[in-house]
Amino acid sequence: MNFSQELAEIDEKAEVRKKSIFDNVKKDIAPAPVVEPKKDEKAELVDNMFKQAVVHEIANNEDLKNKVLDTAGTYTETKMETIKKDVDTEYKKAVYENNQDACEAYGFNEKTTPTWAVRMMKFGYSIMLAIYVFLASFTVMPIIFLVKKISVGLKHTWIAVIFALIIYLGVIFVPILVAMAQH
Repeated sequence: MNFSQELAEIDEKAEVRKKSIFDNVKKDIAPAPVVEPKKDEKAELVDNMFKQAVVHEIANNEDLKNKVLDTAGTYTETKMETIKKDVDTEYKKAVYENNQDACEAYGFNEKTTPTWAVRMMKFGYSIMLAIYVFLASFTVMPIIFLVKKISVGLKHTWIAVIFALIIYLGVIFVPILVAMAQH
């Protein structure tokens, strides 16, 4: 073997090593043919005969026919009740989720709370919210409003809070102190 043949063999071996071993496997493996299992003609014949016998028995035996119809009726009613309960539960969940804040204010976190109770909690929550908004208009809201306005100029929120409290307390207590000083 000469030197150039040896180099050629080395190059071929190096080229083979570069290829994935799975490249050759994919080419060599053909998909397995789909083999359908042999039909058991005897078992199929017996199954068909049994089905026909059941149909014949139900058609000709009034007692059996009534039992099958009763069972079918009970089965249908049971399934319909199950579906009705599922729909009712989904409706209750939707009503609860739409009014979750009101329910949680009353301490309810059960998604299947009856809808009438959710409506009552929503009504009570609305009343309490209206009272809070009215009272907050004179207590909390002015401070928050002043803090937001002052914090625009001052870049430190804690300083804005202090200034807002001083201004708010001044607005509240200066007239009271003036009225007490006049008496």
